[in-house]
Amino acid sequence: MGYINHSHAEPVLQVGRPPWLVFLFLAAVIFLIYHDLSYSRRGIGNYNLSQDDLITNMAGVSIVRRIALLSLGIFAVFNLVRHPANHRLRIDGPLAWVLLSFTVWAFISPIWAADSTLTLKRLVVLGLLWGAVLAVVRRFSLSDIILWTFSSSALFLFIGIFAEVLFGTFRPFTSGYRFAGSLHPNGQGIECGLLLLSAVAAADVEKRRRAFFWAWAFVGFIFLLLTGSRTALSMTLLALAVYLAAVHSRKSKVVVGCGLSIFTCFLLLFVGGGVVPGLKSVILLGRDDPGTVDSFNGRAMIWEDVGYYIRERPILGYGYDGFWTPDRISVISDREKWGVPNAHSAYVEYTLTLGAVGLVAYSFSLFAGIWRAFRLHRISQNSAFAFCGAILVFCACDGLLESASVDEGSLLMMLWMTVLARLAFVPPQKDFQ
Repeated sequence: MGYINHSHAEPVLQVGRPPWLVFLFLAAVIFLIYHDLSYSRRGIGNYNLSQDDLITNMAGVSIVRRIALLSLGIFAVFNLVRHPANHRLRIDGPLAWVLLSFTVWAFISPIWAADSTLTLKRLVVLGLLWGAVLAVVRRFSLSDIILWTFSSSALFLFIGIFAEVLFGTFRPFTSGYRFAGSLHPNGQGIECGLLLLSAVAAADVEKRRRAFFWAWAFVGFIFLLLTGSRTALSMTLLALAVYLAAVHSRKSKVVVGCGLSIFTCFLLLFVGGGVVPGLKSVILLGRDDPGTVDSFNGRAMIWEDVGYYIRERPILGYGYDGFWTPDRISVISDREKWGVPNAHSAYVEYTLTLGAVGLVAYSFSLFAGIWRAFRLHRISQNSAFAFCGAILVFCACDGLLESASVDEGSLLMMLWMTVLARLAFVPPQKDFQ
């Protein structure tokens, strides 16, 4: 209980209004690095990139993305060198050492990388992301992190809706439609999930505008359903349940738990017994697609394909983000008969690129961060810590079936980096209520 002593807390600058211009700048940079408006033109049933498209995208980095990355680097340097720090960074417990170990392991991976040029390029981007993350951690409060997540995901959703309406592909009542906007529907589903989670958390920390944030939470949920991403929907509901269970009273937990249990029992009864025709299709979000590219069987086939490569380099891997070369994309895509861009699992991805060492360090940092976030919430009763824990729960579980948490420039990747760095390098005393 050493955190209760406030007398030795370091002096910090008082944080005033949320830095909305900084939020907007970071959202714009992330959008230019990671998002692609061509998805809004693709239309129903044409959401996956072909093998040729994947290889073409690897051939070079667009000038827009380069400018965005350069802007991110300038932002990091300015905030780390010139802008006054609201928080002083220091190593604060085992989580910090694990996170440092994971990062150092990634940066020394060119020594053994199969394609050192590709790995070095990826590490430049990772270095820029870490610089921006540390700048954010020094400057943002916990509530700022929530509002940054909310404003970014809300802006991305608005742009995606506008683009689909503009190109005539927004057809939510058409069979087979999945909302994509500026990402693959699975990626868009993750960002709609982040909008829902951050809006609910923002309603708790910004009590004067609760109706506004709850309205956005509802919008995020509706568009999460429209993406047709079952993984994102499941993990969002899990993370939301974890957050609500942490911040609400014991009576509320019992009511919510009983309600969910009864609902689940009826759902299983109706689906299993066929009581309500078509309900199974609704639960599957209209995608009864066993064995296709978006099913678990399709992912399992990819994992089987890359298993050979993992056995070749089980300890060290192929170098940070250096496995998916054009040749390997071609080989695995030809085998699966569709364009395979990644391993569709963050844990498999890190095993490929950083080996068993990287996998253990990444996994331990996530679970240590979850434990620390909810421990600090129990001590402080600050709901922002529960939000941090819920985000890490989302990341840990979503990583079982998706690789979004390793996609450089994605909001989810920057968010887990920011949350872990905040928990690892900023003493939490000033966040206690």
